Formats: sequence, C-alpha cells, structure tokens
Amino acid sequence: MGLKETFKQKFVEAFKTREYIRRYPYEIINNKITMAEKSGQYDLPLTDEQITNLVVKECKERTELLSLYNPEDEQYILAKYLLDELSQYLPKQMSEEEVVEIIKKLKETETNPGKLIGLTVKEVGNRFDKSKIAALVKSV
Repeated sequence: MGLKETFKQKFVEAFKTREYIRRYPYEIINNKITMAEKSGQYDLPLTDEQITNLVVKECKERTELLSLYNPEDEQYILAKYLLDELSQYLPKQMSEEEVVEIIKKLKETETNPGKLIGLTVKEVGNRFDKSKIAALVKSV
C-alpha cells in the first residue's frame, strides 16, 4: 500500500469515528496531494517520494508557524498534533557528520562552492535541513 492510500485510509477511519483532531493531519495531506495532482506539476500518479516531499514541506511550514502561536491556543495544539502524527512519515534524518562525509566525497570532484552546495542538496534530499548545508560546505 502506497502513502497516498495510507493517508486516505487513516482519514476515512478517523472520519467514521467523527474524531476531528485525529482526522486533521490526514485531511491536510490529502488536500495537498489533490492540489498537487490537479496542478499539473507532477506526473500522475504521484510517487511515494513526491508525497513524502509534500509531507516534509507541510511539516516545515507548521514548525515555523508554531513559534507564532500561543501554547495554550487551539491552533498551537492542532499544529503540534499534526507534526506529531506526520513525523512518522518523514524520512530518517541524517546527522551533521554524515552530511560532512558526503560533502568531503563530493569535494574531490567539484571545487566550485555553489555547485557543491547543489550537489549536496541533491544527494541529501529531505534527510537533512537544507538551510544548514551552505554553512557546512563553507566550514569543510
């Protein structure tokens, strides 16, 4: 069963039990998947990797929004729950040491820092925070 079917199944289960909070994360991701399919940016059907990218993007947005909410606010609780639920679908994160090793390997073939950053981003994918890669490349 692919990620798309998993998200739909979880949504339907929560919908049948009328649990709004449990349904919320899967409703958000199902909407993102539908919008991505209708946008024409992707080849259909969406692959699990593309769906994982949507989940990563949504989690990043919600993490940024958490700092804006009051911890006692309903929006904060929903965003926190969404992050907790969707974190199980995120790829395993790499450590800085692993990324530094990748940078050292790539540095043997590429000396241009800009291209090295681009190659590192492609190699690492969603397994490391892309905003930290440039600083790591400069430090190596």
